[in-house]
Amino acid sequence: MHFSTYVLFFICSIIGIAISHAQSAETYYQMGSTKLELGDVSGALQELNKAISMDSLLKEAFVERALTKGRMNDLNGALSDLDAAIAIDANYALAYLNRGVMHEKSGAHAAALEDLEKVLEIDAADVSALLNRGLIRFRTGDRTGALEDYNAVLGLRPLYARALYLRALLYASNDEFALSIADFNALITVEPNNSSAYADRAVAFERRGDLKSAIADFDKAIMLEPQNGKTFRNRGIALEKNGDTAKAILDYDRSIELLPTYATAYFDRGVAKYRNGDKSSACIDIRKAAELGNAQAIMLLQDICE
Repeated sequence: MHFSTYVLFFICSIIGIAISHAQSAETYYQMGSTKLELGDVSGALQELNKAISMDSLLKEAFVERALTKGRMNDLNGALSDLDAAIAIDANYALAYLNRGVMHEKSGAHAAALEDLEKVLEIDAADVSALLNRGLIRFRTGDRTGALEDYNAVLGLRPLYARALYLRALLYASNDEFALSIADFNALITVEPNNSSAYADRAVAFERRGDLKSAIADFDKAIMLEPQNGKTFRNRGIALEKNGDTAKAILDYDRSIELLPTYATAYFDRGVAKYRNGDKSSACIDIRKAAELGNAQAIMLLQDICE
């Protein structure tokens, strides 16, 4: 073989090995992604470890491994992998987005907002970044900022269910019940079997004073999700306000069956029984609620049961 031909063959062989190596890393990455999607977290981690060991510049694998570690509650490990992905590509929006989410999970609100701001510098129309920033703003007391973000999302995607739900909750927290109900109406049009939408719209109706609509929505929510103890408790409140204490107590009973340590349901049942003239049974419930840490029950216990 001529020397130049040998050199060419040798170079091509090296290139072929490199390409094959990269293809193997990509294969392990895809396998890891699939396993994570199927819920096989430990299997996903093994495949992604192999991908990264073969190609330490495969930024997608670092992000996917971060998500895997996040599912395993290894937030420090997840953040480390996202740092690595960003070191590979300083404009990798997906890495900043997920790092922002991980920072938020760890309670680092400022760091989370900084990462989400970076995503929006890269792509001002990133719906996930806007939505997550809105959530953090709401949790940290910036309701005006949260509303701006939810409005921005719905300006881009008018029927985006998650944004409609979050904005409806924000409006309700501001006692803007007409706006809240309008958003829940839109959400239910998009997702007619969303039990949370009915349950939370029911609360908005109740606080607005429309008990008939509230009870109808609670009925629908319970039909869709019959094991939700908190919805039974909330319907009990609406029924009691509507003058049907007997049915309210049955709902509190069911709430406690489903959630045996739900202090609020014990307290509400105790109050309902007391109003019904059953002081002895009422005090048993109020005492139980106090034992479970309900502050109202602790105060009431001293007033009527001691």
